[in-house]
Amino acid sequence: MLVTSNSVFIEWVVFSLPGGVDLELLVFLNHIILFFIGVVLFISSMVLIYRRDYIESDPSFYRFIILVVLFVLSMILIVARPNLIRILLGWDGLGLVSYCLIIFYQNDRSATSGILTVLSNRVGDVAILLRIR
Repeated sequence: MLVTSNSVFIEWVVFSLPGGVDLELLVFLNHIILFFIGVVLFISSMVLIYRRDYIESDPSFYRFIILVVLFVLSMILIVARPNLIRILLGWDGLGLVSYCLIIFYQNDRSATSGILTVLSNRVGDVAILLRIR
């Protein structure tokens, strides 16, 4: 893709309903998006490797792994986007998962930071909604 500068649209029919109604997943890929996804996957893999030593004895470390995976999926949803609605869904997913990751240890300081994250995410929502109209 880097040499030819090609872009690829992948259209996947998730399921079909009677009457010709299809739920489709459309993904747009080019060399920039694939590079970004690679960077996100590399950084998240380093976080997951580091967590082994950092929170291995924590009883809810599987919850942490699930939250990191959801964070990565939200990032990919934002980047491999064919329309602004999907960017908005990815952005909201990213905000929700970020909030959950920030309040992971459930103390006053992390709760305050989590609220700040939610408010910052709402500013981004307004910007995306203004772009949609």
